[in-house]
Formats: sequence, C-alpha cells, structure tokens
Amino acid sequence: MTPQTGNFGLILLLWIIPYSYQNLNLYLDDKETSRLLGIQDSELYYVRNGILNKYALTFIMPIPLHIDSIFFTWQNLRSKPPDMFYKMRFKVFNPTAMDMPIPSIETDGKVPTEISKFRITFRCTGALTTEVDVHIQMNISIFSASNVTVLNLKRKKMCNKVDTYLFKELSTPSVHKVQPANVSQDIHLHRDLNLHNLKPLDSSDDSGKSTHVFYIAVGCACALIIFIALAVAVYYLNSQKSSNRPYVERISDTSSSQALTQQTKSFLRSETPNRSIGGSLRSYPRGVSPIPELRQQTPVYPIDPYSTLQEIAIDRARISLSEIIMEGTFGKVYCGTLLSEESSDIADQEIYLKTVTEHARSDQVNLFLVESCMMKNLPHPNIHPVIGACLEGSQPPYVIYPYSTEGNLKKFLQKCRFSDCNSHYSLSTQQIVYMAIQIIRGIQFLHRKKIVHKDIAARNCVVESDLIVKITDNSLSRDLFPNDYNCLGDNENRPVKWLALEAINEHRFSSASDVWSFGVVLWELVTLAHQPYPDIDPFEMSAYLHEGYRLAQPPNCPDELYTVMANSWSMKAEERPKFSQLLACLQDFYTALGRFI
Repeated sequence: MTPQTGNFGLILLLWIIPYSYQNLNLYLDDKETSRLLGIQDSELYYVRNGILNKYALTFIMPIPLHIDSIFFTWQNLRSKPPDMFYKMRFKVFNPTAMDMPIPSIETDGKVPTEISKFRITFRCTGALTTEVDVHIQMNISIFSASNVTVLNLKRKKMCNKVDTYLFKELSTPSVHKVQPANVSQDIHLHRDLNLHNLKPLDSSDDSGKSTHVFYIAVGCACALIIFIALAVAVYYLNSQKSSNRPYVERISDTSSSQALTQQTKSFLRSETPNRSIGGSLRSYPRGVSPIPELRQQTPVYPIDPYSTLQEIAIDRARISLSEIIMEGTFGKVYCGTLLSEESSDIADQEIYLKTVTEHARSDQVNLFLVESCMMKNLPHPNIHPVIGACLEGSQPPYVIYPYSTEGNLKKFLQKCRFSDCNSHYSLSTQQIVYMAIQIIRGIQFLHRKKIVHKDIAARNCVVESDLIVKITDNSLSRDLFPNDYNCLGDNENRPVKWLALEAINEHRFSSASDVWSFGVVLWELVTLAHQPYPDIDPFEMSAYLHEGYRLAQPPNCPDELYTVMANSWSMKAEERPKFSQLLACLQDFYTALGRFI
C-alpha cells in the first residue's frame, strides 16, 4: 500500500512462515495500550503464542505530536535451541522532517527468551509541519539465515515546525537497553536525554559567544510574545465588532444557486463493496465557497436553569399524568394533559412531560434542566419547544413539551422498519427527503438564534402524524438511549458516532459540525434508524474517520442522497456544504421525485 500524506496510520503487513513465528509473542502491554489508546487493563497482541491477531494487525494507530516513543513487549517462547534471531532496519520518507528512528536495542541480535521490552523513538527535526511515513522492517529467523520471517510495520508520525535556528539535537542517546521492571523510569530518562542533548548551533568553548546567543534568544522570545499579544488584541476587537452583526451573516452566503462540491471524496468501509456514485454530482456546480468556522461567542445554556425555567412556571396541580412512554435509569417521559385554568377559555392540552426519579443525583438533575433550556421560547414549525416547567418544592422537576402524535423519531423509524410494506408506517423515498428538509430548516433557525445544537440525531427529534419533524433538545437522551453515547475516558458521555472529527478530538463545535451530524441523521432516515458504525469501537472512531472511512451507502439508497451524506462528512470543516446548499439540493431532488410518483 502506498503511503498517502494526510493520513495517520499503522498498517502491519506480515508475510510469515509458520515455523518462524509459532514460538513468538509480540504485543503492547496494558500500560502502553492505555497510554496510546486510552483503553484500560487490556493488552494489544500482534502475535500470541504464534497465532496472529488479524484485527490488531490491521488496526490503524496514529502517533500524535506528544508521543515520541512506542514500547513493544516480546518473547521467544522456545526454551531450547535453536535460537531465534532478528534484524531491524528503518526507512524515513521525509528525512527533512524526521530523523531516523532510534531503537533501544541493537539492530541485530537474538529475540530474548524472557519477557522483555524494547523502545523505538521517533524524533522530529522541527523543520516542517507534516506527517512522516516511517517503515520498520524486522526479519526474524530460527537458524539465522533461513526460515526468514519479514515483518513490515508502517507508521505515520505527526511533526510540528518549531524555531530550530537556535538549537539542534546531539547524536543518538547512549542508553539503548530497557529493563522490563523500569519502563516508567526509562521514559523519564528518555525525556531528560532529549532536553540535555540540546545545544546552541554556534556553541563552542568561548563563553562570550554563548552569552551572545543567549541574549539573541531572549530578544527573539520577547519579540514573539509582543507580536502574539498584538494579534490577540486585534482578533478580540474584530470579534467584538462581528458579534454585533446578525448571526446569519456570519454563517455564510445563503444563495441557493450553489450546491454540493465535487471536490469532496466519499469513502466506504473497507469490507463494504464500493457502490458507484460517480454520476451523482454532475448536476451540481463546483466552486462552493467554504464554511466559516463558527464557534459560539457566548454560552448557549444559562448559568442558573431554575431562574430561566421559572419564567414559564406552571402549577403542578394543572398536570395530569397518564402512561410512561420511555424510561431510563433515572429519567422518564410521560404522556399527560395540561389542564386549563378555571378563568381561561383555553381547552385542555395534551403534552409530553420529562422528569427524573427521586434517586437521581443533583448533577444529573441540573444537567437535565440546563439542556432543557435550549428550546425555551423558540417558535418555529420544526422546533419542539419547552412550554412549561414545574420546579416547586422538593419534588422532582417537570419539563413540559407539546404532544407529538408519533413521538420520538428514532422509535418511529424503528417501528417503520418492522411494519408491513402496505402499513400506515411505510415510508417512501420522497417522504424521507421531506423529513430531512424539515430537519434542515429547524437547524437553520437554531443557527440564526446563535445556537449550535451539538447533538443532532434522530433520537432528538419528534414526529407528527403528517410527518412533520421537529428538533428537540437532548435532555435525558444519555439515559434513554445509552447505546448512542460513549465515554472516551474524559468522564463525559458523548454521541461519538454522530460527531465530526474535530468535535471528537478537540471538543470543537460549529455549524460545520452540525452539518456532519445531519449527514448521520440522513443515514438514519434511509436505514430506518439502524445503528451507525455498529462494529467500530468508540475509542477507534477518531483513527477510523481520520483514515477516510465512512458509513457505507445503504441498500436501495439513491445516489443523490448518499452524495449529500458523503459531502457532509468531509475531513475539513471548510469543505463541508452549508445548510443552504443542502436544502437547495434536497428540494430539487424532492421535486424530481414528485415527477415520477
């Protein structure tokens, strides 16, 4: 496989003669797996007792900036001669950006019969900001010259450009061997060597020259700090001016004459046959202007949700509960009735009501109320707003929504999946497009109100009997749909498989990240609420997406719809289409479908 710039990866290609590796163990221990992947109490085996782990060998593992060494554990399981020999060689495809890797063991020798560790260090030169392809070749043999097993390990190391005109690294560290019992000590030693093996480019025994270089360095550092301070001040002033403009102007041009870009490449999962969509972009013009990176200038949610919801407070005596629609560990959704006031001519109103149990923790209750405030006072045909709240006394709080005939969109789609073709719940392609158009209109309204939803999904929408779709908040969604949320070791449950790459890695949300999530929602609509990426571990999603893999085109999905999805999942936020372009595209497709139905 030819290396491609812009992709992290770990591709292990093994051509192994069984006799050579049947007595070999090669793996990452639990500490190294936790450090590299964030997975606790697990070892990642490449070869275990001579048995290959094909999943591990095809797993793509990036080497980010902050990691410069990888520790492998290995062992020759043969207790008697002949010995197992190895030879290690390296190849760097961009020597300007990265030096040759440094092993902590000799490049030629015997595979130890005791459990041992060795380290391979990847050192960037600091001359370029790029991803460097590195090949590690290890030949393993039983009789030194025969029965050779060739292991080719391919890595991509991310390197950053730094100011290297003052410093350079010395030669290879003198410490080569790593003792298994002192791995952490060796890591600190390695870091110390990196720091102490630096010296001025023009250094010599002349102390006057060293002092001169030191003052130059201090002067350059001060100048850089002043420049950064000025840049921050200018940015702050510009942002203050732009915040006074209408939000829709800062999103983008809303011209519907522009549609999806052809420049975005769509990807399928590796095990999925490629379904051609080559002609599906021909009717859309090129040259789509990029989407500005939009972060919220102010927090969406109020600091005190109680005071916010108190503005729409309703007497608890006016609430009549009936059946439970959905129930989680600590949250519940009821059907009910909002009784009219005695002095009012308004009739009773059917409602949905969200609440928590008495056993819910205070932080869970607070998060429930905070997220409920998102949809307060937002009148729009495709928004499901909060219309009331009961926060009286020590009883669990009630948050009240208008009644929806068909209820939660995800539950509705699942019901359609298991119904007969001629039933009331059968959905045509035109109806699916119609529902997607409404979701876009609801999102556009939120963006005009300076709200980035951050959790657009079928589970956070409701449906009326005439297929009117309304976006709702994500309060209680983590409890009611626990399989849709995952914790990546940061103590926060997030909808990882609905999030854009920058939202997973950097917690960076914008209108462009909502575009990505909408692409997943469109896939949910077409598949009738199948689970996205069902076979991918949440911890692997970032590397999986970074390598270009995406959800495959569902069966019977029109090429036009999959084109919308694929363009929504562009790696870079600025290359994704705007919602105005998605709306124009789907409206045209909806009209075209109407000509044949």
